[in-house]
Amino acid sequence: MSHVEKILDFQAQLKTQEDAFPMLRILDETGKVVDTDGERLVNLSDKELVELMERMVFSRTLNDRSTKLAKQGRLGFFAPTIGQEASQTATSYAFESEDYLLPGYRDMPQMILKGLPIEKAFLWSRGHQVGNEMDDLQTWMPQIIIGAQHVKAAGVALGLKKRGKANVAYCYTGDGGSSQGDFYEGLNFAGAYQAPAIFFIQNNGYAISTPRKLQTAAPHLAAKGWTAGVPSIVIDGMDPLACYLASQQARDWAVSGRGPVLIEALVERFGPHSMS
Repeated sequence: MSHVEKILDFQAQLKTQEDAFPMLRILDETGKVVDTDGERLVNLSDKELVELMERMVFSRTLNDRSTKLAKQGRLGFFAPTIGQEASQTATSYAFESEDYLLPGYRDMPQMILKGLPIEKAFLWSRGHQVGNEMDDLQTWMPQIIIGAQHVKAAGVALGLKKRGKANVAYCYTGDGGSSQGDFYEGLNFAGAYQAPAIFFIQNNGYAISTPRKLQTAAPHLAAKGWTAGVPSIVIDGMDPLACYLASQQARDWAVSGRGPVLIEALVERFGPHSMS
């Protein structure tokens, strides 16, 4: 076997090994602590844990009521978030008010919890221009173009770095979004310029009806970050403590000048891709 063949054979074996991409998980599906070391690193008080739970309940309630409005024809476009409460609200809980959010169309919970009035979120869903007015919030309007928020996040992050701000830009997309060209461009730009950006992939296994296995041959979507020299990790997106800890440490990494981080959150979304 030639040297090149040995390398390719090793890579082929690595691709089939799930343990090559260990998943950060602190709580199992019953709420039992399975990683005591990780639990000790979560620096949240009892009051903050309750607040985090309240945010998750709020997100579920927002989803349920928005779904009813959509079924009644009283709301325009709506992308359900049920099942992704931890991957959205627990990750965003780790960021500060001056950190800049670049949301996708499914990221209304993060925007509202950041301060966007609910009525503006509903107006955006109905296509009203007032729904695009973000006032003084450090957030952009929800991005409809799949993956485009990654390019914006890289640019905003570089701007924060040039201004000497101790803040980050963070954005979210789904597993299908990780197949878009904008995703790679944003990741590559942020990596090349060591911009303080945090990129999230919320992987629920399907891009509308296309399964993840048809999106890419990569064993985990987090592996895509390696090609851009971006540290990448996989987390249990149903575990709020893992979501918070990964986001907090990724933020610390980025603001210390070490560049961007990619986080793949494995989630189970219980609803459809959108109400359409």
